[in-house]
Amino acid sequence: MTEPPFDPYGTPVRPVDHPHQQPYPPHRQQPLHPLGFPGRMREVDQSAVAVVRPGAVVVAFAFWLLAALSWPLGTIAQALAGPGSLAGFGPVMTLFATTCAALGGLWGAIALLRGSYQARLVLCGGALVLGVLALAAALVAARDDAGPVTWVVIALRLVLPAVAAVFSFLPGVRHHFAGNLG
Repeated sequence: MTEPPFDPYGTPVRPVDHPHQQPYPPHRQQPLHPLGFPGRMREVDQSAVAVVRPGAVVVAFAFWLLAALSWPLGTIAQALAGPGSLAGFGPVMTLFATTCAALGGLWGAIALLRGSYQARLVLCGGALVLGVLALAAALVAARDDAGPVTWVVIALRLVLPAVAAVFSFLPGVRHHFAGNLG
């Protein structure tokens, strides 16, 4: 009854069996703080390296932001320039959908500015899908003989993401995205 339980790993090593060790190796002895903490940090440990963001990334962010805002603002401009207004179910739902697309674009642009590699790819893929929708809108506008505001909005929706994608993939921005591959 007083026998210890079976130990499959043998007898445990007790701390008294180890030779006495110093808290630091002899060549790294640091004076302790009066409360028992190690001394202050070295100057080299306290220096922070500033992350330099390439200018092309900032330009790409601005173009992605403008491309995202072109959807809801373009919808408002088309509704106000056309014969109808934003009254009714169709224009309100279109404004809601384009605002959701703009919020997704804004989220992706901020992630791109922070250095997310995946945000670059998602923004370009989303711009491709929305570009197809803009081309479909251009076909409908050509059939309905739309006004100049509609054509300006469609052109902005096609050109801004293309310019933003070019700035997002310039060779000088590669190192900015290399540290955040996922």
